Amino acid sequence: MARARAVSATEKPAKPGAPDAAKMLALMEAAEDIFLAKGYHTATMSDVAKAAGMSKKTVYQLIESKADLFADLLAHYQSRLVFPTPAPDATARTILIDNLICLAKFLLSPEQISIIRLIMAEYTHSPGLGRGFHQNRFKKAKAKLETCLADFAARENIGFENISEMSAMLFGMAIGEFHIGVLIGFRPQPTKAMLENRIRRAVDIFLAGCGCGEISK
Repeated sequence: MARARAVSATEKPAKPGAPDAAKMLALMEAAEDIFLAKGYHTATMSDVAKAAGMSKKTVYQLIESKADLFADLLAHYQSRLVFPTPAPDATARTILIDNLICLAKFLLSPEQISIIRLIMAEYTHSPGLGRGFHQNRFKKAKAKLETCLADFAARENIGFENISEMSAMLFGMAIGEFHIGVLIGFRPQPTKAMLENRIRRAVDIFLAGCGCGEISK
């Protein structure tokens, strides 16, 4: 099982009197193991404390609640999503492809698949987990794709009525089938070549539908 890494100072500012990084790392690792093994609803802070080799008092000095601990774990995962910096002469096609490939690799990673399955299984008991996950986890990716499409529309003088909807359509066409298939165990992880070919074809179809000449670049 993949382990969470220590949260760096740049990811989350340290609070006055905050515990050292080693204790936080142990807590994050224990929380990941317990949440994935027992589920969020069934897991307790006592379980996490025991797995981390700490007292409950120590755990509550590190984190205020189980919900906060789970949120911190999700935030740590999200910090791993770093989109590539485009070259100065990059075309809209290249930028869209590179960003979608980056996003697809992140979403299809074993850690992400496991945590999404956990949230799906916990929906009945804790529907707020799903809402929080969607709002926070996909916010960064959604904003990135929308920015790319807005820049593309401005460059090509295309009037998109709804950038958010267009972004969602492109995401679904490029990544959606792979993501859902892997998530429910319907299909294995796609190979690198399969993933990149699907994304390139989806971007080309999207740009062709927009009447953009960049499809051949």
